[in-house]
Amino acid sequence: MSKWSIETLSAACAALVLVMLGWLAGAAWQELDFWEHVWLSLLLAASAGTAMWLMRKLRTHLASTRKLLDASTMRYRDLSEAAQDGMWQTDAQGTILHVNERLCDMLGTRAEDLLGHKMSEFHDEATIRRLCPLLRAQEHSCMGELQYWHSDGTQRWAMISGRCLYDRQGMLTGALVLASDITEQKRAEHALSVAHAELESRVALRTAQLQDVNARLSAEIAMRAQTEAALARSEERLQDIISMMPLSLFLKDAESRIVLMNEACEQQWGVRQQDIADGRDLQHFPSDQNVGFQAADQEAFASGQVVIREELVWNAQLQENRRVQTHKKPVFDAEGRPQMIIAMAIDITESKRNEEKLQRSLAQLRELSDHQQTIKEEERRRIALDIHDDLGQNLMVLRIDVSLLHARTATSHPRLHRHAQRVLDTLDTTIRSVRAIINDLHPSTLELGLGPAAEWLIRQMEGRGAIRYRLKISSEAPDLGLDQRQTSAIFRVLQESLSNIVRHAQASEVDVALAQDAHAIMLRISDNGIGMQPGDDGKQAAFGLKSIRERVHALGGELRIDSQAGRGTALAIHLPQARESVAERS
Repeated sequence: MSKWSIETLSAACAALVLVMLGWLAGAAWQELDFWEHVWLSLLLAASAGTAMWLMRKLRTHLASTRKLLDASTMRYRDLSEAAQDGMWQTDAQGTILHVNERLCDMLGTRAEDLLGHKMSEFHDEATIRRLCPLLRAQEHSCMGELQYWHSDGTQRWAMISGRCLYDRQGMLTGALVLASDITEQKRAEHALSVAHAELESRVALRTAQLQDVNARLSAEIAMRAQTEAALARSEERLQDIISMMPLSLFLKDAESRIVLMNEACEQQWGVRQQDIADGRDLQHFPSDQNVGFQAADQEAFASGQVVIREELVWNAQLQENRRVQTHKKPVFDAEGRPQMIIAMAIDITESKRNEEKLQRSLAQLRELSDHQQTIKEEERRRIALDIHDDLGQNLMVLRIDVSLLHARTATSHPRLHRHAQRVLDTLDTTIRSVRAIINDLHPSTLELGLGPAAEWLIRQMEGRGAIRYRLKISSEAPDLGLDQRQTSAIFRVLQESLSNIVRHAQASEVDVALAQDAHAIMLRISDNGIGMQPGDDGKQAAFGLKSIRERVHALGGELRIDSQAGRGTALAIHLPQARESVAERS
């Protein structure tokens, strides 16, 4: 009850007493005498004074009671603000009436945002029923843990304890709840549980590892015993295998001294191991061979890889040098220092001799092929000259006679004149055929040199088709310093190349470049055709290229072919020029 309500009640009571006394006095005033009037007036005055005194006493008591109540409220507030726990008070309906500063810190919320609101606005129904004393019908107090979210988004915990508040008549007036922050305790408990679980996991893992190590150690001990026995048997078998190997095998130490040889190596060298052991191999092999062996060994140690060489090895039994191919692999110790050389030697003497015989046979075959081509070219030249000298002249004389006959019968014998014209036409066709045969056998322009012959061939090829030809000659001498054999061979190479292009390349342009320097003659033929293609036509073109290659190799030259599908083909021919020809020209 407020200050103004208490004072108003006191004044109303005093006024009521005075009114009642005044009413009683007014009702009895007419019937009383003078002295009774005096006594009644005194009585009324005493009653009024008493009522005023009672009013002053009541005001004084109320003032002192109000001071005590204000002091108690301030102590309660000081106590709640000084408390280490959060505190809030609600009315009977659960509306928050008071919160202390600690609770605001725990929630990260201002007091203004909490006062006048209900806790159900901040927590779910299950949490409210479990922790709010107003909602617990059987108990007047409660206690439990509360998990909540701080305003900064972190998860926190609090220990909640609360009880209901009643007035003197036992009516429920509200509830008082205390909240202790146990976030650090919860975090410590969680970290402790995680550490405990991790520790148990590590202990279990370490135990399993130790058990596994023990099992493997036991197995390794047993395996080592088996390995030692197997190693002894393996060494015996290795010695047997080395001794029975058909290839020559030998071992050398870091100083290139022989430490092991198999039987094949002893037969290859014609000496036993005990005869050249302890460094006596230096007396067995010639000094130049010893120097080569040591150089190969040092090369293998320096490179750290297998070194393959062809070397001459003296065979004491055969009394001759045998050519062998050696494979030397270096072996190093744990510190990386040279330890030994493992070497194998393959006797290639017979294969080298066979290869030399094959090269000589190939050279003889090429010489024979070149000689055949030369003879063939000379025969064609002779036949062309015979046809030119005999058949050509006879045809020319016959044409002159027929021409005279044709001229004389123009007016006198028209029918004979027409027949003579047909004979002249036939003779002209025959003469052209004879000339074509002569040119195919041996063009007369070859007598003028390679340059004029190449120009004549280009003109002949242009007249036969729609391909455009370009010829470039970089030399002042028409014969390019070549003899008749070389000129004919290069001309035939050019003729065969151009024929291949016409038959297979499907080209529209062909470039021919003929150049000469002090040491060689270069011929390059390129087209813009389809390039080399597989198939029957490609096989025919391949035979043409083989013929060209053999002609070039017979002259000591080199042929290079660059062909790309859809981008044409280029043939580059490089012929070394004979020194005699260069000297004659200079």
